Amino acid sequence: MKNLKKYLLLFFAATIIVSCGDEDLEPVLSLDKDLATGIKSAGDLASVLNSAYDRMTVSGYYGRNQIIDGDVRTDNMYSNMNSGRFASSNMDYTSQGSGGWVSKYSVIAICNIVIGADTASLTGDAAAINHTVGQAHAIRALVHFDLLKEYGQHFITGQGGAASLGIPYVKTYKVPENLSPARDTVGSNVADIIADLQTGIGLMSQSLDDTSSYMTVAGAYAIGARATLYAGSVDPSLYATAGTMAKWVIDNSGRSPVTAAGFKASYVTDNASNSLLELAMSGTDNPGINGMAYILRGTSYGDVRPLLRDRDKPMTNPDLQDIFEADAATDVRWTVNGMIGTAQGQATVLGKFPTMTGLDNVTIIRVEEMHLIYAEAMLRAGNNATALTYLNNIPAIRGLGANYYPSPATLDNILLERRKEFYCEGLRYDDLLRTGQGMPLVNSSWQLNDDKTGTPPAYGDYNTAKPIFQSELNANPNIVQNYGY
Repeated sequence: MKNLKKYLLLFFAATIIVSCGDEDLEPVLSLDKDLATGIKSAGDLASVLNSAYDRMTVSGYYGRNQIIDGDVRTDNMYSNMNSGRFASSNMDYTSQGSGGWVSKYSVIAICNIVIGADTASLTGDAAAINHTVGQAHAIRALVHFDLLKEYGQHFITGQGGAASLGIPYVKTYKVPENLSPARDTVGSNVADIIADLQTGIGLMSQSLDDTSSYMTVAGAYAIGARATLYAGSVDPSLYATAGTMAKWVIDNSGRSPVTAAGFKASYVTDNASNSLLELAMSGTDNPGINGMAYILRGTSYGDVRPLLRDRDKPMTNPDLQDIFEADAATDVRWTVNGMIGTAQGQATVLGKFPTMTGLDNVTIIRVEEMHLIYAEAMLRAGNNATALTYLNNIPAIRGLGANYYPSPATLDNILLERRKEFYCEGLRYDDLLRTGQGMPLVNSSWQLNDDKTGTPPAYGDYNTAKPIFQSELNANPNIVQNYGY
């Protein structure tokens, strides 16, 4: 994947972003003319899409921040501010930084080049060409979904739910009449995400699926399950869709949860048996202090640590140690397996993203999540027995017994199991917001995600969504800033 063809240099040299000033317009259009004559085969098209995968590994996206942000702003993790890189964990955002906006829209731009290519003129196998275009549709859906979670106003009090401001859903590459796209509604964003995934699934073929380092049919279904579960908070009818897509993955992907014995090793195994979509990392992606492992336990940076409560004070909300306490001696996701340990005198995540060079593949989604999505969908549909079965599938395979959670299944227990299984994998923040919860207070001395009153942001507070960065506002007159900024 990392051996990109000459066209990759063309894209990066152009600094691909969605918005641009008038001075950028003509050079970009000239680039398009070169591109139109440069892509001549199925292999060329695949090489272009490879640059999108590569762009997703940058530290501002899945190479670090996308995952870290999903935990450091919650009751799972906190930033000790060693490097200052996660000062925004206090949710006191400014509009001066770009956040993940530029990184994400650059990936979308590359996907749009692939989707907009004249595929009828390309040499090579037609099914392979369709498979590449299908991957581009699915990736475009995933990236827009990530943007929506970061900037959408659907959880902000008074902003309108599905009718609130979402993000620009960009479907073309540098078309002159669409260089300054306005923000769509959240409902429209969700519909476009689903449509892109459906199109992608229709174009791809399981017989052409590569490893999970590339988007596959199962990966697209899995992203759909995650996205529609999240969107169920604004459109409850989508919970059923989430369940259907998750069950398809469980039954048809050929992927299965890793055993207790293999759990720790799965984090250093490329394309492990439970992986549905991951990104291959190379030595040039996030080396040293810019890597995931270094930010978790580096000697000088090491910003992000498990958030543990002060044992001398009354517990406000349970921390990670509390939720594992009853099974600390046996649960392979805790200290017994070396997943959580000590580094530089602080509790540290050791077992996830363990290679300090940053060469571990970054798993975006794995099949264990599908079991818990299906459990939640069944619970919301009133099928408690099935919900309980799939909820208990995860603790069972972690060695905790087949009937770990008692009947009836509850949403609290599903969220608890998700917290145990996916801490430090970036899902906790979204789980809290989509279920109508604010940021729990665990440790007032360490926890940085507090507002000016000294309490964590409540559900509906404006700063649970990030501001649109100022450079984008300056470049695009059609972009409206988020409420409260």
